[in-house]
Amino acid sequence: MPIRKALLLACALLALSAAAQPADPVVVEARRLMASHQPEAAYRLLEPLELERADDASYSYLLGIAALDAGHATRAVFALERAVAIAPGDSLARAELARAYLLAGEPERARTELQAARRGEMPQEAAAAIDRVLGGLDVAPASTASAAWRAYVEGVAGHDSNVNSATAAGQFALPAFGGIVFNLDRDNRKRGDAFAGLGAGLAWRKPLAAAWELEAAANLRGTWHRSVQAMNNRQYDGSVGAAYTSGANRFSAALQTLQYDIDDRGYRSASGLSAQWLRTLDPRSQLSAFTQLSRLHYAHDRARDADRVVFGAGYARALSDVQLAYASVYRAEEKPRRDGVDNYGHHALGLRLGGERALHENIVAFAAVQYEKRRYGGTEPFFDTRRVDRQLDASLGMHITPSAPWRLSPQVAYVRADSSVVLYDYRRVVWQLAVRREFN
Repeated sequence: MPIRKALLLACALLALSAAAQPADPVVVEARRLMASHQPEAAYRLLEPLELERADDASYSYLLGIAALDAGHATRAVFALERAVAIAPGDSLARAELARAYLLAGEPERARTELQAARRGEMPQEAAAAIDRVLGGLDVAPASTASAAWRAYVEGVAGHDSNVNSATAAGQFALPAFGGIVFNLDRDNRKRGDAFAGLGAGLAWRKPLAAAWELEAAANLRGTWHRSVQAMNNRQYDGSVGAAYTSGANRFSAALQTLQYDIDDRGYRSASGLSAQWLRTLDPRSQLSAFTQLSRLHYAHDRARDADRVVFGAGYARALSDVQLAYASVYRAEEKPRRDGVDNYGHHALGLRLGGERALHENIVAFAAVQYEKRRYGGTEPFFDTRRVDRQLDASLGMHITPSAPWRLSPQVAYVRADSSVVLYDYRRVVWQLAVRREFN
């Protein structure tokens, strides 16, 4: 019996013994499409939800077999590896992962997964089919798995109540000058404006031997304002790194770089290293730890150049098939590279909370809140006080997927920065609508 047919038979027999899963509209529709021999349609339905539902083993399994039957072998490998990491005892997922490895040209990895599946519980006919495939792997041709890539383009339009993140105060006293009152120029006060933006990005992954893979990404974004054109900006960022997966653990590290320009001039750049550890605790929860080391450079104010260190931990849990919640805590430090400018450096503590809920098979609502407290070093010039900031960021919105490649995202965000120095005390509200088109 040909290898592909034998594996399909094995997977079909194993499916009969799989435990029933709770009803889920997206999964039900995807299974219907698969049953009616429309794997590409099923894949397009499932794929946009991958980031939101990556910790759902049944979702990852179904995405994997849909991708596999639609001819996206590498994407199938990623999804099925995730399903097996979440549920190591799922023999059905291992058998499908083996089939994906075969089609990706990795017979040795296919053999390992088939042997693991064979040790699990399964019908006698399925075990016999897997045995026949294992025997045939001795003569299967080997090749290198192909790389996978994803790209997107995005347009956004909206209104920002405070494009320059400035105080609304028109005048303030300066203690260093005996309390004399100064008037703040209008251009340096809070200013609202409409804006539009364009963005694009590309991500690439290349599987390597023994659970390793290379990863790279690049993004470009520009924002233009209707009236406050001096705040027009653009941002470029890129990263390249590697990831290693071992059972329920995934380790990744990457070199990163970022350039941020304002009014067609370089403003700030950053480069450094990031690292992360993810551990799947059970089919519905995941623990993480992360760190980032960056060197910051300000093109027109070298006194602000600094080294930044961030480290923290996070937890995510699927509360149900349609709800996800996550939280993280972190500590950050920025240390100026010049002496005598301690007021530019700071220590920070932060907390992030967020969640998502599927309102419909193609509508996901999300909300997030972040609180950060920053204590700066030294005394703030002219104000004779040490700066302390407390900042609250909150956002609320929806992702609407009218068809698989397209996504609409209306969103509102609120920022409140409460500072001991009036120049850095402000409020900001941003309304926007983003339209995104993905490619792979």
